Amino acid sequence: MDETDYLLLKKLLENSRVTYRELADMSDISVSAVHKRIRTLIDDGFITAFIARPSYIALKSLMVLIFGTSNAKSMDEVSKELGQHENIHYVGISGGKYLQVSGILRDISELQEFGSYVTKTAHISEPTIGIVNLPYMTFPEPLTSIDYKILKTLNRDARKPITDIADDVGISAKTVRKRLDRMIENKLATFTIELIIHKIIYITVFHVYLNEGTDMNSIIQRINEKYSKNLVYCLSYSNIPNFITLHTWALNAQESQRIQEELQNEGFKDIIPRIFLSAKWYECWIDQLLRTI
Repeated sequence: MDETDYLLLKKLLENSRVTYRELADMSDISVSAVHKRIRTLIDDGFITAFIARPSYIALKSLMVLIFGTSNAKSMDEVSKELGQHENIHYVGISGGKYLQVSGILRDISELQEFGSYVTKTAHISEPTIGIVNLPYMTFPEPLTSIDYKILKTLNRDARKPITDIADDVGISAKTVRKRLDRMIENKLATFTIELIIHKIIYITVFHVYLNEGTDMNSIIQRINEKYSKNLVYCLSYSNIPNFITLHTWALNAQESQRIQEELQNEGFKDIIPRIFLSAKWYECWIDQLLRTI
């Protein structure tokens, strides 16, 4: 792994349908070199799938993260059991048996049952339950039946060529391109990748507690700009004021330590690093929904 690989992974996380030409322009290497690197990332097990789903915005769903220390004996067994729940699509394991469980809820009415299930199954006695702030957007029309059929054929093969999508759905390539452009423009679909993060050794999630009165939007904007090279996600929570989580990666231990030291000099109220040991992705109700179409 080097900085170019990290850049390619970051761009594919943001949009797994980004073209090889676009990736080549971003990374300042040839198209053939981009293709070879992505093929190696797949063969070496860093990338396990290219994912397409209806977005949280299109489904009007909620993303919830539950954090906490588990008292269970086996973290792998806990992760497998959690993954059976239809709302859970990701379980991360940090040192000290600290878990991060990510769920997608159809609406707020599912929150109580979901929280109870996770805390009981994972044996977390003092959980933190955060409802992720998602951008509110209006759009001209919801996803159509054709859009859902397109996303179904792309669900775990998001880089599929336009012509192959057209053959699968039974429409013209021009229509496929038009529908995809609309979904991307209106953020009605997400195109991303599944990563085996323990192969990328230095993954750290920083729990950052801000001082009261801090302008959350300006802080997030500054963090995104300053730490863009290493920042994967920066999340804030509608029900937890003055708290954000920074999901970062680094090429080596020295770079990871540098990020932590720089964050400690930002003047935040407190910073708690959680170094990830492993993580597992699971299919959730959205994937099941696509299979029924």
